[in-house]
Amino acid sequence: MFVHVVQPGETLFLISNRYGSSIDQLRSVNGLEETNIVPGQALLIPLYIYTVQPNDTINDIARKAYVSLEQLKRANPSIHPNHLQIGMKIRIPDISNYVAGTLQYYAVRSPDLDRNLINDFATYSSSIAIFEYHFGNNGDIVNNLNDLVAIETTWRNRVTPLATITNLTSEGFSPDLAHQVLNNPTARRNLVDNIFYLVSRKGYGGVNIDFERVRAEDRDLFTGFLRQLSERLRPSGYVLTIAVPAKTSEDISWLKGYDYGGIGAVVNYMFIMAYDWHHAGSEPGPVAPITEVRRTIEFAI
Repeated sequence: MFVHVVQPGETLFLISNRYGSSIDQLRSVNGLEETNIVPGQALLIPLYIYTVQPNDTINDIARKAYVSLEQLKRANPSIHPNHLQIGMKIRIPDISNYVAGTLQYYAVRSPDLDRNLINDFATYSSSIAIFEYHFGNNGDIVNNLNDLVAIETTWRNRVTPLATITNLTSEGFSPDLAHQVLNNPTARRNLVDNIFYLVSRKGYGGVNIDFERVRAEDRDLFTGFLRQLSERLRPSGYVLTIAVPAKTSEDISWLKGYDYGGIGAVVNYMFIMAYDWHHAGSEPGPVAPITEVRRTIEFAI
């Protein structure tokens, strides 16, 4: 398979003709309900044969296919890299030989829906983060979920259920709430203990921390809180995961509250929210442009 980044003026029809993949295939593989696409959007082309386009080089094709230049050359021994011709067929090697972990979020609905939906999607998951628990400024968990069926169904599918803990309030994600708890040692310890109690009482396999809009001034306190939580959970075998915003440098003022290095040193898994570059309130564009996703991953590494 390879990736095509949509250029201005392109349509799904033109792209399907160019590569010999049907529109229905493209829609199915890329989760498109309609045929509308926008410049910058990355489309997965479900083929292992690439048709050389005008101005293509062997390096361009390797980048599109996310394989090394040497792997591409070995898969096409009869083709001279410097003598590509438009319309020539290039074989893309299948190098999918790794094991991937997949974390999905699930919002609790009703016992019957929880059972049916989790049974349907657990096949594609290694962890399911069940959404969501809230906390108060004293560190107490302030809501309860009817999540026992969801937890049991997740375990029955040999998938790990995680309790999602957020700084959501009625007004959205609250940096003030996170600031109050992180700066109060008593509240911070209380929240750590309450999370442990919640996870162990309800039968979760771990926790997913989803604190959004954490302030730059709370950066080290946030990492310290995660270390405290890890030290509380780990002896009992519970997993600590976290959702963090996508960032490509330490110079982005509104993302300085997230220390990738410090966080990565204390959690089991870090889920990067690499989406929402464009959204309902922005100018048109791809939700997750592959160029920005790659820059984020490279920075995280």
